[in-house]
Formats: sequence, C-alpha cells, structure tokens
Amino acid sequence: MLFSLLLVTLLAADPSTSPGAGPQAPPAASGPTFAEASQLAAEGRDADALAAFQRLASVNPNDHQARIWIAHMHERMGNPSVAEAVYRSVLLEDPSNVDAMIGVGTTLLARHATEEAIDVLVRAEALKPESEVVITSLGRAHREAGDMVRALRYFERAVAMSPTEQHRLSLEAVQLSYFHRVEAHGFAESFSSDVSSTSSGGVTVNYRLNDTLRVFGRGDAQRKFGINDQRGGGGAEWRWKPLTTLVGHVLIGPHNELMPERDYLGEIDHTFGRASWIGTYRYLDFNGARMAVLSPAVTWWATDRLSIGLRYAHAISQSNVVISNVHGNTLHARGAYRFRPRLWFTGGYTAGIDDFETVSIDQIGNYRAHSVSGGVRLDLASLTSIVGGYDRQWQPNQVQRNRFSIGLGQRF
Repeated sequence: MLFSLLLVTLLAADPSTSPGAGPQAPPAASGPTFAEASQLAAEGRDADALAAFQRLASVNPNDHQARIWIAHMHERMGNPSVAEAVYRSVLLEDPSNVDAMIGVGTTLLARHATEEAIDVLVRAEALKPESEVVITSLGRAHREAGDMVRALRYFERAVAMSPTEQHRLSLEAVQLSYFHRVEAHGFAESFSSDVSSTSSGGVTVNYRLNDTLRVFGRGDAQRKFGINDQRGGGGAEWRWKPLTTLVGHVLIGPHNELMPERDYLGEIDHTFGRASWIGTYRYLDFNGARMAVLSPAVTWWATDRLSIGLRYAHAISQSNVVISNVHGNTLHARGAYRFRPRLWFTGGYTAGIDDFETVSIDQIGNYRAHSVSGGVRLDLASLTSIVGGYDRQWQPNQVQRNRFSIGLGQRF
C-alpha cells in the first residue's frame, strides 16, 4: 500500500506546484468527477484526462479504477514503462483485478517480453475468457513467440467474437505465414544495347508437414541472350526453435549455359523483438565457373506499417579462364510501407548483384552495377497475394537494363 500511495502521489503531482513555479491560481472548489475524466478520455484529450484521473487518485488512492485509467492514459501517450508500474501497483493490492492483469500483459507485450506477457494474459483469460483484449493480445503474443498454431486459434476466436477488419487482417497475417502456399513468379528484361530481351518464370510449392517442418519444390526456366536454361529441385524449412528457422535447398540444372548447374543454399533466420536476422551461405556452380556467397542481413520493423531491410553479400568467384579468386561485394537496401490495410509499397537500391535467386554467369566476379526498384503488393481476403515491380539497372559500359516482374501467391 505504501508503494502504491507513493507511486500514485508522484504520478498525480501537478507541475504548477513544483518549486519555482511562480504564483498559483486559487484551487478550484471541487475536482473533476469520474464521468468528466472519462469523457475527456473518450474525446481523445489524453493529457487532460490523465490530469483529471490523477486528481481523483490523489484524493482517494484506493480508487483502483482511476489508477487503471491513469495507466491507460500513459499507455496511450506512449509511456508503457510508466503504465506497467501503475498497473502492477493495482495488481499488488488486488491480485484478482483482471483489468490490471490485462494492462500488465499488454505493456509487457509492447516491450517484447513475450513469455511474461503470455503468463499474465493466460491468468487473465481464466478469469475473463470472453475479453476481446485478452484474446487478441494472446494472439499477438503467441505470433511473436513463433507459436502460429496457438496464434491462429486466438485470432479465430477474436474474429468469431467481433469480426472487425483489424481482427480479420490479424488472422490473415498468421494464415499467410502458416498455411501451405504455391507461388508463381516471372520477369521480363530489356537492354539499351543490342542485346536480346530476357524472360524468366518459375513455380514454387511450399507444403507444411507439421508445426515445425515444411518442404518445398521449385522449378525455373529462363531465356537469356537467346539461350534457354531450366532447373529444378527442392528443400526444407525447419523451425528449430520458436524464433529460429533453418532453411536449405538444392537446385539442379544439368547442361545450363547461363543459369547455375547446381545451386546449394543454407540459411538461418532468427527473430529478436522487431528485427529478423539472417545469415546465408550459397554455392553456385556454373558451366565453367563457381561462386560462393556469404550474406548477413537484417529486417527491422520500425512500426507495424514500415519495415527496413539491409543485406550485405561477399562473393568469391573462380572461372576456368582466371584461376585466382575474384572478390565482389553487394549491398541491398529495401523498404516496405503499408499504405492501406491490404496494399504495400516497396522500394530499394542495390550496388552489385541485384538478385542472387536469378543470378547468371555473366554476373560473377566483381560485378559493378547499380539498381533502383519499386513495386506494390496486394493481399486479398482470399489469401491471394499479387506482386508487381519495376527496376532499372545501370551496368558497366553504359548499358542500362529495365526489368518488369510479377508474382502470384496463394495460401491453402
């Protein structure tokens, strides 16, 4: 009680009474009522509502509802640490206060203390199983913890309770990640020099065997410089730990002239908070040349609507013509912004090889080129994703390349 009283007194302090504040206006005859403070909060006047609830709590420190509203206001004003302390002070005095439990859970989730958040929110669910905030918060927490099965169940419950657009979008985001998927992609290139146009296409089928293991098969075909190449193969994705995934693939294209005859990849992906860290090793064996690529990368979600990604790649190449190693460096910078709930804009810049998924033998060695790109992605309610993009590349010898790409993905 003493801790709570000191905390609330501190939060309720009026800056105008601090030392050196100058002459004070006479105190009002009476403070705001709870209804008046609630009305200020409903109108979005957060600072005024906070001051009003602080006055109520200073008059009666045992008014848990006013103190919970103080925490709500701090949470809305972007101060989750202060909000968590106030919620915990109420929970210390009233261990069965569900609103305080929910508040502690949501503030823990805001600072990515996922396991603690789940523990508190599960207790709140046992006391208030029909709470929409509890159900959606548990869905978010399990998704962040990498447990997509539980996340699906909670978001399905949230949609059944209240089929709002936000709840449907949250459910679809988990379904897009968890369901089986088939993807088709292709691009067309044209050059400023007397070089024939390039066309490429491919299909990938990714199938979930269980909650931790997925397998996929892939086939690609390309016509470039008047030469037709094909390759095919597959791989696996193993969720080693809830937030760590290992990926490997082998793609084979015997007798290819431009595309790799063999493409081996190993990758580890670890999520920590709002960032996803990736380490990749790739070995590409061409007809007459070889290239090994080491590539660290990170994608950071600045907000739920904005992501920024950086990738560095160091390539070591050998050919039958030049036996000594040739080193090359590539830098990718990517960004994505959700303009509408289902519409994303993307953009990027590359110095070096723009896409190791479609790299060809003419790009090995110290490939010096610069590319800028832009695109859109539309996620439909049918779990269909449509992607379109354009990029322009400036290659050595004043050659410029234009590429138009399109992709279609379906979850099932």
